[in-house]
Amino acid sequence: MEDPLRAFDHHPAAMVTIRFGTEHFGNGEVTLAIRGDGAVSVDQRTANGLTHYDAKLAATRVAALGRALADHRFTAPRTSTLPREPGDSPLVLRLSGDGAPTFEATIWYADRFKDPDLDAILRATDDILYSASAGKLGQPAPAP
Repeated sequence: MEDPLRAFDHHPAAMVTIRFGTEHFGNGEVTLAIRGDGAVSVDQRTANGLTHYDAKLAATRVAALGRALADHRFTAPRTSTLPREPGDSPLVLRLSGDGAPTFEATIWYADRFKDPDLDAILRATDDILYSASAGKLGQPAPAP
């Protein structure tokens, strides 16, 4: 199942989607979709409505992201446990399209603090979220 990620830039219709947050709290519900052709779409749903951002990634950045997602086991089975701390929100990881076996996991956002691979996935995509939203969402990658 990892092959489309390892060569993500060679699968233009493959799509990685990450959704987290809660619509009427904080930054709302954010959905980041990245396609193998470099198209990036961000939807932010808040109490004030929907804000949409589009961006385009260079093929080298798409390839690097795909390798990072594969290295950090994007499609690995993950489970969450209850109870959760107040303020935690659902996190959905999805891979679909271009002949890729569809994968989806729904877990909790705070699981990233116990799962180093999940944290690395969210850090890698956080930089893309930051770029795509012109700094309104996410965080830039730390300087090397």
